[in-house]
Amino acid sequence: MELQADLFAPLNHPCYDGHFPARPILPGVVLVELVVERIGRGAPRAIPGLKFQRSLAPGDAFTLRWKSDGDRVSFRCHSGEERVAEGVLEYGAGR
Repeated sequence: MELQADLFAPLNHPCYDGHFPARPILPGVVLVELVVERIGRGAPRAIPGLKFQRSLAPGDAFTLRWKSDGDRVSFRCHSGEERVAEGVLEYGAGR
């Protein structure tokens, strides 16, 4: 079963101070933090796959879609028809 949530890049976040002053964009690490927070399973033990296709500016809306398969969660983020990011989060004890 695929789940979905509509999210926004934060308007005011300390990460924008140096990323980048003339044209702020949401750093990928903050986007992943938003994804992990919304999925609600806590911090993953690994991120074996992650790809960023487009940047987000402060306040940009995006849709998160995710699907769980045991200890793995695959996700995709879109802004309109454009893919923003996709990846896999791994949970569980590991090896």
